[in-house]
Amino acid sequence: MLLFGYLDKMFGLINNGHNILNGIAHPNVTKYFLFSAGPIEFTMIMLLWLLFVTKLGPKFMKHKKPMELRTLMILYNFMLVVINVYFTYISIKWLEFGRKSLDPKLTELNRWVENHDDFLHHKIIYFYTKLFDLLDTVIFVLRKKSNQVSFLHVYHHFMVPVMGYLTIVYCPQTVVVEVFCFLNSIIHTIMYSYYLLSAFGPKIQPYLWWKRYITRLQIIQFIGFVIYVLYSVIFKDLSDYPKMIMYIVPIQPFFFFYMFFMFYIKSYDNKSKSI
Repeated sequence: MLLFGYLDKMFGLINNGHNILNGIAHPNVTKYFLFSAGPIEFTMIMLLWLLFVTKLGPKFMKHKKPMELRTLMILYNFMLVVINVYFTYISIKWLEFGRKSLDPKLTELNRWVENHDDFLHHKIIYFYTKLFDLLDTVIFVLRKKSNQVSFLHVYHHFMVPVMGYLTIVYCPQTVVVEVFCFLNSIIHTIMYSYYLLSAFGPKIQPYLWWKRYITRLQIIQFIGFVIYVLYSVIFKDLSDYPKMIMYIVPIQPFFFFYMFFMFYIKSYDNKSKSI
């Protein structure tokens, strides 16, 4: 209930209707799907997904056998490996091998869009891939893998698209997107490679001993992003960033780090002590 209450308040901040969104977002943003008619469509997608994976899906599957879905899982995870390899390359290109990440100050939006409309296009496509990520939770529900539909999993999958949407609406030119894309795409390449291999069945399981290291890498990812956020807030002038972004986005890496760290302690350190 706390999650729903928090999300309701957050969407209340952005769900001000079509006219307000058009007054905030750049015209080149509002020509894209989910941005052209205000935040209503995006809000509905996210809330329907949340309702399905927490309520409707488990209720629907309660008296049914778990679905196999092996072919779908192999195809889905292979696609995500390819997508994340591609965006690792794109983010390195965006960041000019890290040089641009040192200055998170916003450039003038119209000038940035005029010079970097291809970057805007790729950022929005990357945002769409975060919506595509939501399908793995649906697969977990249909396979009755309720242990994998944890609060951490649901919150993480929900908040990343929300932060992406807010950023594209309010300040698509920020280099923070590229930094997140770089870190996240590397980790997701490894993570979905693991999921892809595990989908081939028990014969592959002995070779998947490295699962715990994925969580370690995720923790390292958030440590890196926390350091970058602290560097930006302390040493750089972020006064030109919209208050909406400054209220919501900077605190999330800290929260993600805490949740992933506690998950790791609970899942692996406790197991080690019991052996």
